[in-house]
Amino acid sequence: MAEEVALAGAFVPAVTWYGVASGLMSVEGRQFQAELQAAQEAVVEHRDLVERLGAARSTLAAARDELARATVALAGAEAALRTLERPSPALILAALRGRRAEWLAVRRSERDDAQARVAEARTTVDGWERELTAVRAGLDALGDVDGWHAAASAAAETWALQVGARGAAELRRLAQQADEVRRELADLREVEDAVDQAGTALVGALPHLDAARSMATDERRARSWPRDRLFILSDGRKADEMDQAVGLIRKAAAALRVLAREFDEVERDRIDHLLDDDYLGTFDFLFDHRFNNRNFMDRVDGAVDRVHEALGIVEQADRRTGRRTAEVDAQLADLGRRRDRLLMSL
Repeated sequence: MAEEVALAGAFVPAVTWYGVASGLMSVEGRQFQAELQAAQEAVVEHRDLVERLGAARSTLAAARDELARATVALAGAEAALRTLERPSPALILAALRGRRAEWLAVRRSERDDAQARVAEARTTVDGWERELTAVRAGLDALGDVDGWHAAASAAAETWALQVGARGAAELRRLAQQADEVRRELADLREVEDAVDQAGTALVGALPHLDAARSMATDERRARSWPRDRLFILSDGRKADEMDQAVGLIRKAAAALRVLAREFDEVERDRIDHLLDDDYLGTFDFLFDHRFNNRNFMDRVDGAVDRVHEALGIVEQADRRTGRRTAEVDAQLADLGRRRDRLLMSL
Protein backbone atom coordinates (compact mmCIF):
# COMPACT_ATOMS: atom_id res chain seq x y z
CA MET A 1 0.00 0.00 0.00
CA ALA A 2 2.83 2.37 0.84
CA GLU A 3 4.48 1.53 -2.47
CA GLU A 4 1.26 2.38 -4.31
CA VAL A 5 1.05 5.74 -2.54
CA ALA A 6 4.68 6.46 -3.38
CA LEU A 7 4.13 5.60 -7.02
CA ALA A 8 1.03 7.76 -7.12
CA GLY A 9 2.95 10.64 -5.61
CA ALA A 10 5.64 10.32 -8.24
CA PHE A 11 3.09 10.11 -11.05
CA VAL A 12 1.10 13.22 -10.13
CA PRO A 13 3.85 15.77 -10.93
CA ALA A 14 4.47 14.04 -14.25
CA VAL A 15 0.81 14.24 -15.20
CA THR A 16 0.67 17.85 -14.06
CA TRP A 17 3.74 18.76 -16.11
CA TYR A 18 2.31 17.06 -19.21
CA GLY A 19 -0.96 18.96 -18.80
CA VAL A 20 0.85 22.30 -18.43
CA ALA A 21 3.09 21.60 -21.44
CA SER A 22 0.10 20.55 -23.51
CA GLY A 23 -1.69 23.72 -22.49
CA LEU A 24 1.29 25.86 -23.51
CA MET A 25 1.54 24.08 -26.86
CA SER A 26 -2.18 24.56 -27.38
CA VAL A 27 -1.95 28.30 -26.67
CA GLU A 28 1.04 28.67 -28.97
CA GLY A 29 -0.68 26.61 -31.64
CA ARG A 30 -3.78 28.79 -31.48
CA GLN A 31 -1.58 31.85 -31.96
CA PHE A 32 -0.05 30.37 -35.11
CA GLN A 33 -3.50 29.37 -36.33
CA ALA A 34 -4.88 32.85 -35.68
CA GLU A 35 -2.04 34.40 -37.69
CA LEU A 36 -2.63 31.93 -40.52
CA GLN A 37 -6.37 32.59 -40.44
CA ALA A 38 -5.76 36.34 -40.67
CA ALA A 39 -3.37 35.85 -43.58
CA GLN A 40 -5.88 33.65 -45.39
CA GLU A 41 -8.60 36.25 -44.97
CA ALA A 42 -6.23 38.91 -46.28
CA VAL A 43 -5.51 36.80 -49.37
CA VAL A 44 -9.25 36.44 -50.04
CA GLU A 45 -9.78 40.16 -49.52
CA HIS A 46 -6.88 40.93 -51.84
CA ARG A 47 -8.35 38.67 -54.53
CA ASP A 48 -11.73 40.38 -54.20
CA LEU A 49 -10.11 43.81 -54.44
CA VAL A 50 -8.18 42.78 -57.55
CA GLU A 51 -11.45 41.71 -59.16
CA ARG A 52 -13.04 45.03 -58.14
CA LEU A 53 -10.04 46.85 -59.57
CA GLY A 54 -10.45 45.16 -62.93
CA ALA A 55 -14.18 45.88 -63.00
CA ALA A 56 -13.60 49.51 -61.98
CA ARG A 57 -11.00 50.03 -64.70
CA SER A 58 -13.26 48.55 -67.36
CA THR A 59 -16.32 50.52 -66.28
CA LEU A 60 -14.33 53.73 -65.88
CA ALA A 61 -12.97 53.38 -69.42
CA ALA A 62 -16.52 52.97 -70.75
CA ALA A 63 -17.69 55.95 -68.68
CA ARG A 64 -14.88 58.13 -70.03
CA ASP A 65 -15.81 57.14 -73.58
CA GLU A 66 -19.42 58.14 -72.87
CA LEU A 67 -18.23 61.47 -71.42
CA ALA A 68 -16.16 62.12 -74.54
CA ARG A 69 -19.15 61.37 -76.80
CA ALA A 70 -21.43 63.55 -74.68
CA THR A 71 -18.92 66.41 -74.78
CA VAL A 72 -18.75 66.23 -78.56
CA ALA A 73 -22.55 66.21 -78.78
CA LEU A 74 -22.74 69.23 -76.48
CA ALA A 75 -20.26 71.14 -78.61
CA GLY A 76 -22.38 70.40 -81.68
CA ALA A 77 -25.59 71.52 -79.95
CA GLU A 78 -23.97 74.75 -78.76
CA ALA A 79 -22.61 75.44 -82.26
CA ALA A 80 -26.08 74.91 -83.77
CA LEU A 81 -27.58 77.30 -81.21
CA ARG A 82 -24.96 79.97 -81.91
CA THR A 83 -25.77 79.71 -85.62
CA LEU A 84 -29.42 80.61 -84.92
CA GLU A 85 -28.38 83.50 -82.71
CA ARG A 86 -26.24 85.14 -85.41
CA PRO A 87 -27.97 87.27 -88.08
CA SER A 88 -28.28 85.52 -91.44
CA PRO A 89 -30.66 85.66 -94.45
CA ALA A 90 -32.23 82.36 -93.42
CA LEU A 91 -32.72 83.60 -89.86
CA ILE A 92 -34.27 86.89 -91.04
CA LEU A 93 -36.63 84.96 -93.28
CA ALA A 94 -37.55 82.62 -90.40
CA ALA A 95 -38.22 85.65 -88.15
CA LEU A 96 -40.51 87.16 -90.80
CA ARG A 97 -42.41 83.87 -90.95
CA GLY A 98 -42.59 83.64 -87.18
CA ARG A 99 -40.51 80.44 -86.92
CA ARG A 100 -37.32 81.80 -85.32
CA ALA A 101 -38.62 81.37 -81.77
CA GLU A 102 -39.60 77.79 -82.54
CA TRP A 103 -36.14 77.00 -83.95
CA LEU A 104 -34.43 78.60 -80.96
CA ALA A 105 -36.58 76.59 -78.55
CA VAL A 106 -35.66 73.35 -80.29
CA ARG A 107 -31.94 74.12 -80.35
CA ARG A 108 -31.95 75.25 -76.71
CA SER A 109 -33.73 72.06 -75.71
CA GLU A 110 -31.10 70.01 -77.56
CA ARG A 111 -28.35 72.03 -75.84
CA ASP A 112 -29.96 71.47 -72.42
CA ASP A 113 -30.27 67.72 -73.06
CA ALA A 114 -26.62 67.58 -74.14
CA GLN A 115 -25.56 69.46 -70.99
CA ALA A 116 -27.53 67.05 -68.81
CA ARG A 117 -25.91 64.10 -70.59
CA VAL A 118 -22.45 65.58 -70.00
CA ALA A 119 -23.23 66.22 -66.32
CA GLU A 120 -24.50 62.67 -65.85
CA ALA A 121 -21.46 61.22 -67.61
CA ARG A 122 -19.14 63.39 -65.51
CA THR A 123 -20.86 62.20 -62.31
CA THR A 124 -20.43 58.58 -63.40
CA VAL A 125 -16.75 59.11 -64.22
CA ASP A 126 -16.13 60.83 -60.88
CA GLY A 127 -17.84 57.98 -59.03
CA TRP A 128 -15.77 55.27 -60.70
CA GLU A 129 -12.59 57.30 -60.21
CA ARG A 130 -13.36 57.40 -56.49
CA GLU A 131 -14.00 53.65 -56.56
CA LEU A 132 -10.67 53.07 -58.29
CA THR A 133 -8.85 55.24 -55.75
CA ALA A 134 -10.51 53.41 -52.84
CA VAL A 135 -9.68 49.96 -54.23
CA ARG A 136 -6.05 50.93 -54.83
CA ALA A 137 -5.83 52.28 -51.28
CA GLY A 138 -7.22 49.00 -49.99
CA LEU A 139 -4.66 47.01 -51.93
CA ASP A 140 -1.85 49.24 -50.68
CA ALA A 141 -3.05 48.81 -47.10
CA LEU A 142 -3.07 45.01 -47.40
CA GLY A 143 0.52 44.97 -48.64
CA ASP A 144 2.21 41.71 -49.61
CA VAL A 145 -0.53 39.26 -48.62
CA ASP A 146 1.12 36.37 -50.46
CA GLY A 147 4.32 36.88 -48.50
CA TRP A 148 2.38 37.18 -45.25
CA HIS A 149 0.43 34.00 -45.99
CA ALA A 150 3.57 32.09 -46.94
CA ALA A 151 5.36 33.18 -43.77
CA ALA A 152 2.36 32.35 -41.55
CA SER A 153 1.97 28.90 -43.13
CA ALA A 154 5.68 28.16 -42.78
CA ALA A 155 5.71 29.27 -39.13
CA ALA A 156 2.67 27.15 -38.27
CA GLU A 157 4.11 24.15 -40.08
CA THR A 158 7.48 24.49 -38.34
CA TRP A 159 5.77 24.65 -34.96
CA ALA A 160 3.60 21.61 -35.73
CA LEU A 161 6.60 19.55 -36.78
CA GLN A 162 8.71 20.62 -33.79
CA VAL A 163 6.09 19.71 -31.19
CA GLY A 164 5.10 16.54 -33.04
CA ALA A 165 1.49 17.63 -33.43
CA ARG A 166 -0.98 15.17 -34.82
CA GLY A 167 -0.91 15.33 -38.59
CA ALA A 168 2.85 16.00 -38.64
CA ALA A 169 3.43 12.96 -40.84
CA GLU A 170 0.82 14.20 -43.32
CA LEU A 171 2.45 17.64 -43.30
CA ARG A 172 5.79 16.06 -44.23
CA ARG A 173 4.15 14.11 -47.03
CA LEU A 174 2.47 17.23 -48.41
CA ALA A 175 5.76 19.14 -48.18
CA GLN A 176 7.55 16.41 -50.13
CA GLN A 177 4.86 16.46 -52.82
CA ALA A 178 5.07 20.25 -53.02
CA ASP A 179 8.86 20.08 -53.48
CA GLU A 180 8.43 17.62 -56.34
CA VAL A 181 5.83 19.84 -58.00
CA ARG A 182 8.06 22.90 -57.62
CA ARG A 183 10.94 21.05 -59.29
CA GLU A 184 8.70 20.17 -62.21
CA LEU A 185 7.52 23.76 -62.35
CA ALA A 186 11.13 24.97 -62.47
CA ASP A 187 11.79 22.60 -65.40
CA LEU A 188 8.71 23.94 -67.17
CA ARG A 189 9.91 27.52 -66.67
CA GLU A 190 13.18 26.52 -68.33
CA VAL A 191 11.24 25.10 -71.27
CA GLU A 192 9.15 28.27 -71.49
CA ASP A 193 12.33 30.35 -71.65
CA ALA A 194 13.66 28.08 -74.40
CA VAL A 195 10.39 28.45 -76.32
CA ASP A 196 10.64 32.24 -76.11
CA GLN A 197 14.30 32.27 -77.17
CA ALA A 198 13.78 29.89 -80.09
CA GLY A 199 10.66 31.66 -81.33
CA THR A 200 12.26 35.09 -81.13
CA ALA A 201 15.41 33.95 -82.95
CA LEU A 202 13.54 32.11 -85.70
CA VAL A 203 11.16 34.98 -86.36
CA GLY A 204 14.14 37.34 -86.41
CA ALA A 205 15.95 35.18 -88.99
CA LEU A 206 13.16 35.31 -91.58
CA PRO A 207 13.58 39.01 -92.60
CA HIS A 208 17.31 38.46 -93.14
CA LEU A 209 16.63 35.41 -95.32
CA ASP A 210 14.03 37.33 -97.30
CA ALA A 211 16.41 40.27 -97.76
CA ALA A 212 19.23 37.99 -98.97
CA ARG A 213 16.89 36.24 -101.40
CA SER A 214 15.69 39.60 -102.73
CA MET A 215 19.28 40.69 -103.31
CA ALA A 216 20.05 37.44 -105.12
CA THR A 217 17.01 37.99 -107.34
CA ASP A 218 18.23 41.50 -108.17
CA GLU A 219 21.65 40.08 -109.07
CA ARG A 220 20.06 37.56 -111.44
CA ARG A 221 18.19 40.37 -113.16
CA ALA A 222 21.35 42.45 -113.38
CA ARG A 223 23.21 39.58 -114.99
CA SER A 224 20.54 39.16 -117.68
CA TRP A 225 20.46 42.88 -118.61
CA PRO A 226 21.56 44.39 -120.92
CA ARG A 227 23.07 41.05 -121.91
CA ASP A 228 23.45 37.68 -120.26
CA ARG A 229 26.69 38.10 -118.33
CA LEU A 230 28.27 34.99 -116.90
CA PHE A 231 29.76 36.66 -113.80
CA ILE A 232 28.83 39.71 -111.72
CA LEU A 233 30.23 41.09 -108.49
CA SER A 234 28.04 39.80 -105.67
CA ASP A 235 26.44 42.29 -103.27
CA GLY A 236 28.33 42.14 -99.99
CA ARG A 237 25.17 43.03 -98.08
CA LYS A 238 23.72 39.70 -99.13
CA ALA A 239 26.42 37.88 -97.20
CA ASP A 240 25.85 40.14 -94.20
CA GLU A 241 22.15 39.32 -94.19
CA MET A 242 22.91 35.61 -94.39
CA ASP A 243 25.48 35.85 -91.59
CA GLN A 244 22.87 37.43 -89.33
CA ALA A 245 20.25 34.85 -90.34
CA VAL A 246 22.64 31.96 -89.70
CA GLY A 247 23.59 33.38 -86.31
CA LEU A 248 19.94 33.60 -85.27
CA ILE A 249 19.21 30.09 -86.57
CA ARG A 250 22.10 28.69 -84.55
CA LYS A 251 20.80 30.52 -81.47
CA ALA A 252 17.37 29.00 -82.07
CA ALA A 253 19.01 25.57 -82.48
CA ALA A 254 20.51 25.80 -79.00
CA ALA A 255 17.07 26.55 -77.56
CA LEU A 256 15.48 23.74 -79.58
CA ARG A 257 17.86 21.26 -77.98
CA VAL A 258 16.36 22.20 -74.62
CA LEU A 259 12.90 21.56 -76.04
CA ALA A 260 13.90 18.21 -77.56
CA ARG A 261 13.38 16.37 -74.27
CA GLU A 262 9.72 17.36 -74.33
CA PHE A 263 9.00 15.34 -77.48
CA ASP A 264 8.89 11.70 -78.51
CA GLU A 265 11.53 9.95 -80.59
CA VAL A 266 9.98 10.82 -83.97
CA GLU A 267 9.73 14.49 -83.06
CA ARG A 268 13.29 14.49 -81.74
CA ASP A 269 14.45 13.14 -85.10
CA ARG A 270 12.69 16.07 -86.76
CA ILE A 271 14.46 18.46 -84.43
CA ASP A 272 17.83 16.84 -85.17
CA HIS A 273 17.10 17.34 -88.87
CA LEU A 274 16.35 21.01 -88.24
CA LEU A 275 19.56 21.42 -86.27
CA ASP A 276 21.80 20.10 -89.03
CA ASP A 277 24.40 22.67 -89.95
CA ASP A 278 25.01 21.39 -93.45
CA TYR A 279 21.92 23.00 -94.91
CA LEU A 280 23.25 26.42 -94.00
CA GLY A 281 26.26 26.05 -96.24
CA THR A 282 28.57 28.90 -97.29
CA PHE A 283 26.51 31.78 -98.56
CA ASP A 284 29.25 34.31 -99.16
CA PHE A 285 30.17 34.36 -102.87
CA LEU A 286 32.48 37.07 -104.14
CA PHE A 287 31.42 36.52 -107.75
CA ASP A 288 27.98 35.34 -108.71
CA HIS A 289 27.07 33.28 -111.77
CA ARG A 290 24.15 31.15 -112.88
CA PHE A 291 25.02 28.04 -110.91
CA ASN A 292 26.00 29.86 -107.73
CA ASN A 293 22.86 31.96 -107.91
CA ARG A 294 20.59 28.95 -108.31
CA ASN A 295 22.41 27.09 -105.54
CA PHE A 296 22.18 30.12 -103.29
CA MET A 297 18.46 30.53 -103.92
CA ASP A 298 17.85 26.83 -103.20
CA ARG A 299 19.75 27.05 -99.93
CA VAL A 300 17.85 30.15 -98.84
CA ASP A 301 14.53 28.52 -99.71
CA GLY A 302 15.58 25.42 -97.77
CA ALA A 303 16.55 27.55 -94.79
CA VAL A 304 13.20 29.36 -94.89
CA ASP A 305 11.33 26.04 -95.02
CA ARG A 306 13.22 24.68 -92.04
CA VAL A 307 12.70 27.86 -90.07
CA HIS A 308 8.94 27.62 -90.63
CA GLU A 309 9.02 23.95 -89.66
CA ALA A 310 10.95 24.82 -86.52
CA LEU A 311 8.42 27.52 -85.69
CA GLY A 312 5.71 24.86 -85.88
CA ILE A 313 7.59 22.74 -83.35
CA VAL A 314 8.07 25.77 -81.10
CA GLU A 315 4.37 26.54 -81.25
CA GLN A 316 3.56 22.93 -80.41
CA ALA A 317 5.95 23.02 -77.45
CA ASP A 318 4.43 26.29 -76.30
CA ARG A 319 0.93 24.79 -76.23
CA ARG A 320 2.09 21.66 -74.41
CA THR A 321 4.10 23.58 -71.86
CA GLY A 322 1.32 26.07 -71.24
CA ARG A 323 -1.18 23.30 -70.54
CA ARG A 324 1.18 21.43 -68.24
CA THR A 325 2.23 24.60 -66.40
CA ALA A 326 -1.40 25.40 -65.67
CA GLU A 327 -1.91 21.85 -64.36
CA VAL A 328 1.19 22.02 -62.15
CA ASP A 329 0.24 25.45 -60.81
CA ALA A 330 -3.17 24.06 -59.89
CA GLN A 331 -1.55 21.06 -58.16
CA LEU A 332 0.72 23.33 -56.13
CA ALA A 333 -2.20 25.54 -55.12
CA ASP A 334 -4.22 22.48 -54.08
CA LEU A 335 -1.34 21.18 -51.95
CA GLY A 336 -1.10 24.57 -50.29
CA ARG A 337 -4.81 24.59 -49.48
CA ARG A 338 -4.60 21.06 -48.06
CA ARG A 339 -1.65 22.04 -45.89
CA ASP A 340 -3.48 25.10 -44.58
CA ARG A 341 -6.61 23.08 -43.76
CA LEU A 342 -4.50 20.57 -41.90
CA LEU A 343 -2.66 23.28 -39.96
CA MET A 344 -5.96 24.91 -38.98
CA SER A 345 -7.29 21.57 -37.70
CA LEU A 346 -4.36 20.76 -35.39
